[in-house]
Formats: sequence, structure tokens, C-alpha cells
Amino acid sequence: MQIILPTQGARRAAMVAELLLFLLASAWIIKTAVADTVAKDATVKMLQLAIRLAPRNSDYHLRLGRLYQYSAADVHPEQALAQLQAAARLNPYDPQVWLDLAAALEFQGRIKEAEVCLRYADGLAPRLPAYQWTIGNFFLLHGNLEEAFLHFRAVLAGTSRFDGILFDTAWKAAGNAQQVLEQLIPRRTETEFSYLNYLVSHRQDLAAQEVWQRIVKSPESFPPTAAAPYLDGLLATHRPAEAYQVWSDLLSRSAIPATYQPTGQNLIINGNFEEELINIGFAWRSTAVEDIYTGLGTTIFHSPSHALFIHFLGKENYDYRHFYQWVKVEPGRAYRLQALMKTAGITTDSGPRLEVRDPYDPAALDKLSDDLEGTHLGWTKLAVNFTTGPKTGLIVVAIRRLPSRKLDNQIAGEVWVDDVSLTTEKPGKVSP
Repeated sequence: MQIILPTQGARRAAMVAELLLFLLASAWIIKTAVADTVAKDATVKMLQLAIRLAPRNSDYHLRLGRLYQYSAADVHPEQALAQLQAAARLNPYDPQVWLDLAAALEFQGRIKEAEVCLRYADGLAPRLPAYQWTIGNFFLLHGNLEEAFLHFRAVLAGTSRFDGILFDTAWKAAGNAQQVLEQLIPRRTETEFSYLNYLVSHRQDLAAQEVWQRIVKSPESFPPTAAAPYLDGLLATHRPAEAYQVWSDLLSRSAIPATYQPTGQNLIINGNFEEELINIGFAWRSTAVEDIYTGLGTTIFHSPSHALFIHFLGKENYDYRHFYQWVKVEPGRAYRLQALMKTAGITTDSGPRLEVRDPYDPAALDKLSDDLEGTHLGWTKLAVNFTTGPKTGLIVVAIRRLPSRKLDNQIAGEVWVDDVSLTTEKPGKVSP
């Protein structure tokens, strides 16, 4: 729509009005720009000048309030409080303003008023970890543990940055595993596993069991590798039955395929190496060793279509037992371990072989098969017959190479292993 002014005087008045508006807008822009420039010099005088130029800019009040609150040279608690209150009035939707105002009130002993400000900030940022961290610490300092846990739970749900310090704080403040789990730990598997690993490292075994049970019952999926530290912790602390239960839980959740379990015909998992090497729990485990390659071979195998392949590069006199599997057994039972092996160009007088041992008491069980030196192009059967000790419930089956005692002792060459099996023997039977 076009507006037509009837007289020349009216048109002049409109032009004057437009000019005044332009000048006012220009003055405001210039004042704001000058205020921003002045405020970059974060001193009391410059911030005061910035406020005179732009009195409705809450950020200038906030920054001046912080100077009055925390600067050793310019500390002035009452002025700090006045500036922070002004910032809150001008911008009531900034949670940081309310946190700073709460801190100033707390410093003056006005705890109830500080709490009101923190609750206002909580309402503005209920899921932002940085704000929830500050609010939680306030309630922790003032003895309200349940309220502190509520806010710390929001922190844990949003970031893993504070996991360790929050777990430490919770145990020192509460000392109650059930309370920590129920009130602090969010139902988020990433955080639950972080807390589980914390408990394992601090030998809080019963508390760790409770966390694991909650993870198992959760509908949220997770990779099996997430459970590896817990499994390894149980095995390292001589608790194989609990470790095997964790392995069974992973199977029941289908976190690992059903094929990763022993059968009545073979207690070794993935003995023909047709499954992926997942390197956790009771599956095949491989520890990286410099100048030794270990992996699945697809060109040479006995049963299709894979075999274990190990390549020694001839640079060390290795004591090698870095490819292995934990196996659950029964005490006082006779077993037969066997595998097929072939070699190419194995140097030194000590070649690869099979080993079976009790990892907790090698004196009770530690047996080796014959070794293969040089080149054996045909598949050679290696076997170990053994009986477990009266307390042996777990063994380790490994590919082993003993160090050579000769001068020419650096092992080189290639090894293939396939069809590893562990079977029970009838009492009194001696296998060939």
C-alpha cells in the first residue's frame, strides 16, 4: 500500500522524522559498538563505562559482578550481588546468570536464596551437565545427598567427563552401594559399564555383580567388548565361575553368537577357526607381540575354510604363549587336548607346540605336547593327555613356543593350526 502525503509540509515532517530515526539508530549502534570495544578491556572502570553506554546489556553486568566477586584487587561482595541481580533481571533465561547469583548469595551466607536461584537455573537447563554439576555440588556441600545425586545423575547421563570423580565422591559421601546404584547411576549402558569397571578396579565385587545384573536385564544393546574388562577382572581375581556366568549372560542376550560355546564333543570354542576371533572372555585370546603376526589364514587349512596362522619374523628368542583360550573344566577329570599343525621354515631347536596349564596353580597342571621344527608340509597331530587337579576348575590352552637355549635362537617361520579339540576321557583310559 502506498501512502500519499497531501502537502509539502507533511512530506518535510516525514523526512525529518526518518532522519531522526536514522540518527537515533546510528547512535545506538555506535554506542553498542563502543560499549563492546570498551568491555573487551575487562577492568572495573571499563565495564562500568560499558554499562553506562549499554545499561540493558546483561553480559556487562554479569562480567562486572564476577570481577567484584572474585578479583582479589576489586573484591566487593555487595556490588557483586547488585550487578548479578541486575544481570538476572535483564536476562532471566540465562542459567549461568542464576548460577553466578547463587554463588554470590552463598558467599554471603544466604543459603536459602542461593538455593532458589539454583532451582531456577535447574529449570532452565535440566539436562546440561555443566550446570547440573554446579547445582549438584551445592547440595552435596550442604548435606542434601539425595538432591545432589539427582543432579549428578543428570551429569552422568549427559557426559562421561566426570565419571571417575563422581563415582569417588558418591562412595565417600554415601558408602552405600545400593543407594549409589539406584539414585546416582542412570539407566544408560555406557555409564553403567563405566561404573562397573570402576567397581572392578576398586575390588567392590558384590556391588559390581549388582551393576552387571542391571545391565543384563536392560533392553539396551551393547557390544560384547564392553563386558571384557569385567570378565578379565573376574578371571584375574580367581573367580572363574562368575566369569563363566557373565559369558553365559552374553550368550543369552545374543551379544555373542550361539556358536561361541563349548559342546559335548569339544570344550574348545571355535576350535576349527571358522568364526571370527573376538578376543574376549572364553573365546580365543590373542595378545599382540612385536614381530609376530597372528590371525586367520584362508589359503591353508584342514577343515574349511580357515586355520590359525602365526608368522615369526626371526628377530627374538620368544617365550611365546600369546594365543590362548580359557576353558572351564571339572576337577579330577581326565582330558585329551589335540590339534593339527603344520609348519614352514621354523628355525631354532624349539618350535611351536600345545600347552595346557592351571593358570592359578601351574604346579598342579602344566603339560606340553611335542613341538614341530623345520618344515612339516602335512598336517601333524599334536596331543596332550592330562588329568586336572583336585581344585582345578579352569585351564588355559595355548600355542606355546619355549625359548631356545642355543646361540642361534631367534625363531622365524610360519605355523598353521586347525581343529583344536578338548574332550573328556573315560576313567583309566589312556589315549594314544
